[in-house]
Amino acid sequence: MIKRQTTINRIFKITGIGLHTGQPVTLEFLPRREFGIAFVFKGVTIPARYDMVADTRLSTLIASEGASVSTVEHLMAAFYFSGITNCLVYIDGPEVPILDGSAWEFYQGMWKAGVYEFPENGVYLKVQRQVEVTLNDAWVRIKPHNTLDITMTIEFRQPVGKQKKRVSDVENAFAIINSRTFTLLEEIEAIKKAGLAKGGSLDNAVVIGMDDIVNPQGLRYRKELVNHKILDLIGDLYTSGYRIMGKVEAHKTGHHLNNLLLKELFSDPSNYSIY
Repeated sequence: MIKRQTTINRIFKITGIGLHTGQPVTLEFLPRREFGIAFVFKGVTIPARYDMVADTRLSTLIASEGASVSTVEHLMAAFYFSGITNCLVYIDGPEVPILDGSAWEFYQGMWKAGVYEFPENGVYLKVQRQVEVTLNDAWVRIKPHNTLDITMTIEFRQPVGKQKKRVSDVENAFAIINSRTFTLLEEIEAIKKAGLAKGGSLDNAVVIGMDDIVNPQGLRYRKELVNHKILDLIGDLYTSGYRIMGKVEAHKTGHHLNNLLLKELFSDPSNYSIY
């Protein structure tokens, strides 16, 4: 368990293409003494916080002073799993690269860079009262608990169907890091017509066909799809700025609801405590 503020031990870079823009982009990770994760794009520093989220269509986008960075959720999840609380990420494009569709390469980069620990605390948020948000038949709630405990349910057409998974030891659930983003085959055309997923391919996303998985190598895990939804949720929760301690139950949630949950949580200081 992380007990104090941390940052990376050395500078490193990662290069890839954006899932939606299809453009090459380079990230440069720098150690940071100031608390929190922040992106620097076009000279503007954008805190990776829930109150900076400006769009949640198909990804989480943060914005400030006319600059924005999208698809931050996998990278934020990698920061969570790496135990990094403070870091500056310089980015030369508007979207974090998709890499293989999971958080694995980001996590590997941070692990190789190492962790430097500061004496300051204040990295945990402990939920004190249950908070819940709903939208149609989707919902996500969080209630008091001594660790981060997540139960996720997803429901799609066959061959996916309904999948449910509970992760009671999230900080060590490393199969989650390596689970890839996914889409339904029939949704690809509409997404591309909307000007998105220009960089999408079978190398960075799982495509669900009418009868089976389209990717030649299939799935990495039997429950890779629900795993990835948990990964997205972890990344979105880390935009709280803290390592949350609470029991999360989610049904068909997405970036929009995840962000609404944090806004509801922070709307009343009696909902949580920081230590």
